[in-house]
Amino acid sequence: MMNWQQIFVVLMSQSDRVQTSIYFPKDIHEALVRWAEEEDRPISNLVVRLVSKAVEEREKQQNPREQ
Repeated sequence: MMNWQQIFVVLMSQSDRVQTSIYFPKDIHEALVRWAEEEDRPISNLVVRLVSKAVEEREKQQNPREQ
């Protein structure tokens, strides 16, 4: 797992990223932490991946002819 300095360097090098706060119910957060640990990735990276997939699916549903 990356330490905070490594994460900071990665975040600073990604100028196209925007920071936001998300408040999860405790049980969901614990499940996400376990999932992220299983995949050896930071929880923020996992959440970005999950949200990106959800946005792609939504766009496919809203614009079926463009696919």
